[in-house]
Amino acid sequence: MALGKSPSFSENDDLADSSASAAGPGPASDDHDAEDYAAAYKQANPEKFSTYMRRRAVVFGVAYVGYVCAYLVRNNFKLQSENIRLEQGWTLASIGVILTAFTVTYGISKFLMGAVSDRVPLKRIFAACLLLSALICISIGFVHSYWLLFILMLLLGVAQGGLAPSSMSMIAHWYPNTTRGSGIAIWNTSQNLGGALLPLIITWVTTSVMPGSTMIGFLFPGVIVVIISFFIWKFGGNQPQDEGLGSLTDVYGHAGEPQVEEVPDEGYIKTFVHFVLTSPVLLVVALINAILYFLRFGIENWIPAFLGSEMGFTEAQCNMAFSVLEWVAIPGCFFFAWVAVKLPNRQSVVGALGLVLMAALVFVYMGNHNYPLLLILCGLMGILIYGPQLIVNIMTLNVVPLKTAGAAVGFVGLFGYLLGELCANLVMPIVAQHVSWTASFILVCVIALIGAALYFSLSRYEKRIVAD
Repeated sequence: MALGKSPSFSENDDLADSSASAAGPGPASDDHDAEDYAAAYKQANPEKFSTYMRRRAVVFGVAYVGYVCAYLVRNNFKLQSENIRLEQGWTLASIGVILTAFTVTYGISKFLMGAVSDRVPLKRIFAACLLLSALICISIGFVHSYWLLFILMLLLGVAQGGLAPSSMSMIAHWYPNTTRGSGIAIWNTSQNLGGALLPLIITWVTTSVMPGSTMIGFLFPGVIVVIISFFIWKFGGNQPQDEGLGSLTDVYGHAGEPQVEEVPDEGYIKTFVHFVLTSPVLLVVALINAILYFLRFGIENWIPAFLGSEMGFTEAQCNMAFSVLEWVAIPGCFFFAWVAVKLPNRQSVVGALGLVLMAALVFVYMGNHNYPLLLILCGLMGILIYGPQLIVNIMTLNVVPLKTAGAAVGFVGLFGYLLGELCANLVMPIVAQHVSWTASFILVCVIALIGAALYFSLSRYEKRIVAD
C-alpha cells in the first residue's frame, strides 16, 4: 500500500499483505524482541531505565486520576437536569438543547485539541483544560439564566475536549506495543470510576451538606478538581525523550511503537492526512464509536427523566442506577481486555454479539418497574457499552503512528459526539415527547442491531490483518 493511497475494503488482499508485513514477526516474536531489547537497554543504561520505569508509573497515575477528575466536573448538569428542569419550568427539549451545546463543542474540540496535543507538552494542555473545566463547572452552579447556562456548557465542551487526547497520548508515548493495550484498558476504567463517583458525591452533598441545593453539586466537585489540576501540572508527563529518557524505540526496539507504514521524514500534516483524515480503517472505527456513543448517552443522559418522571423511581434510585452502570462497567472493561488478548482477530464478532445482547437488555429495561432488576440491567448495559468502547480505543492507537495519536483519538471522538451523542440528545427527547419513551428505546434497540451488523461486516477483514 503506497503512502498517499487510501486502502479500501475491495483491496483486502493487498491491505492484509502490507499490514502483515508492517507488523513484523507477529505478537509472540514482538513480545520476545521487546523483552530482549529492554533487557539490553537496562544493562547498558541501568539508572536511566530505572528512572524511565518510575516516571512511567507516575505518568500513568496522573493520566488515570486526571481523567477520573474530568468526569467529576462533566456530568454535573446531566445528573441534576431533571431537578433543574422542574425548578425552572423548562421542557425536555430545552434540556436536550443544553446537553447538545456541550456535545457539539466537545466533539469539535476533541478533534482540534487532539491535533494540538500532538504538538505541545501533554501535561500542560491536560492540566490547563482540567482547571478550566472545574472553574466552568463551579460557575454553572450559580447560573439560572437559560442562555448563560447554554454558553457555559459550550465552553465546558471546549475545555473537556483536550482531556481524553492528551491523557491517552501520555500512555501511548510511555507504553510499548506489547503493553499499550493493557495500559489503555486500565486507563479506560477511569471514566467509569469518575462517572460512578459523581452521582454518589452529588447525592451526599445534596442530602447531607446542603439539602435541596443543586448548586453544591457543582461547587464541591469543582473545588476538588481545581486543587488536583495543580498537581497534574507539576507531575504529569510528556514524551520520555523530552525528559532526557529514551524513546519507546530506544528502549524496546521496533516493538516500541505501532508498526504502521510510515515515511519517517514525512511532515506532520501529510502523516495526519494519510493516517487520520483519509484512512478507511480509522473511519470504520469512528462509525462504530458513533453507534456506541448513541447507545451510551441515549441511556445515560435520560436516566433522570425516564426513570424518574416516566417510571416513578426516586432521585436517589436514579442516581444509584447511573452509578451502578458505571461501577459494573469497570470489571466489564477488564473482561473485554482479556477477550482482546485471547481473541485478537475476532473482536468484531465479540462486539457484534455484545450489541445484540445490548438490544435485548434495552428492550427489558424500557418496561421494567422493579428496582433490583433495574440495577442488574444497568450493570449489564454498562459492560456492553464500555467494553466495546475499550476495544475502539485500543484499535485507534494501534492503527496510527504515535505522532498522530492525539489527532486519531480526537477524530474518532468527533464521530462519537457529533454523530452519536448529538443524536441521543436531540432525537431521544423529541421521540419521547411526540410519541413515547417506549418508541425512543425501541430506536436504541434498532441502533444497537445496526452496530452489530457493522461489526459483523468487519469480521473477515479483521482476520486478514490481525494475527491469531
